[in-house]
Amino acid sequence: MKNKYKEKCIGVLLGTAVGDILGASVEGYPREAIRNAYGEVRDFWDSGRGFGRYTDDTEMALALAQSLVECNGVDGEHCAQAYANYYNPWRGYGGGAHVVIQALKQGADYRETGTIQFRDGSFGNGGAMRIAPVGVVYHNKTDEELKTVVFEAIRCTHVHPEGIDGAVAQAKGTALLTSLEHPADFTPKAFLEAILEICSTEIMIKKIRYLQTVLGEDVLDDTVIRHVGCGIRASEAVSCALWAAIKYYNDPEEAVIKSVNFGGDTDTIGAMTGALMGTLHGKDWIPKRWLDNMENRTYGRDYMIKLGTELSGVTL
Repeated sequence: MKNKYKEKCIGVLLGTAVGDILGASVEGYPREAIRNAYGEVRDFWDSGRGFGRYTDDTEMALALAQSLVECNGVDGEHCAQAYANYYNPWRGYGGGAHVVIQALKQGADYRETGTIQFRDGSFGNGGAMRIAPVGVVYHNKTDEELKTVVFEAIRCTHVHPEGIDGAVAQAKGTALLTSLEHPADFTPKAFLEAILEICSTEIMIKKIRYLQTVLGEDVLDDTVIRHVGCGIRASEAVSCALWAAIKYYNDPEEAVIKSVNFGGDTDTIGAMTGALMGTLHGKDWIPKRWLDNMENRTYGRDYMIKLGTELSGVTL
């Protein structure tokens, strides 16, 4: 299992990146607009940041993974500083993230920055998009322990209950998949039941229950996405990623492709789906055309492989 665990640790980072890159070129497009412009997005396109470049989704996930390695687990203050240190504004950060990171760079207390932009905190998916490495490292911990470390890892930017719950759901998903020795052991029904059990907000619970009702039914993706939404709200984007995972888990490449073609916040939905597939299947499913065309500078493909290997050595 040790080598498989290392493959999952590498897979969660590479999966996040390829899903992010694939979705970045159509971020914000409605599903119909993607169809009209591309038919179906299956390969990387230049998103305006450069061909094969990832966005803030991957950058923040890498920062979090690096913090986990350096601290041998979650340290909220260290996580916050890692986000600030990795920060490149051209990666496509939202306005709220810009404000928070600038405050952190100026010495603000990470326990207070989550309400700088919004009084009640952000209900967006920015916590969920980066949380997957925490789910991997804490895969054998209790739900309460997982919820505690998820909050600590994202509280500098996300303190709204929905933003937290979406991150908890995504972390639980990656934790469950990390625990499986073989992809064949995956059961969508049990997967959704375990995620439902850890969720605490009405909106997240409602969307997971909807996925349960359509699981195994002959239902179109369009129908599901119209019901759960595919925007920046954590409950929407996470539900999209979970749907792609439970429907297409036997074909991880197709799961990521389908997820970015849902429309909406496509880079984040793709990143989270890629993370889920990476924790289930490792890294060897990622097609060569994606690996060869993703950026490979200082914090690119080779760095992700190295960081994933180091992540597998974190002992809790």
